[in-house]
Amino acid sequence: MQPLANHICPLCGGANQCAPARAGTFAVDCWCKTASISPEALAQVPEELVGKACLCPRCAAGIGSAPPGQAAPQA
Repeated sequence: MQPLANHICPLCGGANQCAPARAGTFAVDCWCKTASISPEALAQVPEELVGKACLCPRCAAGIGSAPPGQAAPQA
């Protein structure tokens, strides 16, 4: 099994910093393996992208994500 080559966060449209997607293998470490992922952020991922696109660190932490049509909160 290989990671999908999706480099875009489905919430903010920025780079998701997914190391496996960049490397093309799950045999590399990634920031998400030790991060706490916000349940609220996961709930905002469009259904068609669930399991197909990784969040960026800011959105995963609940900092950068916002419902479509709303500005993301500023840190």
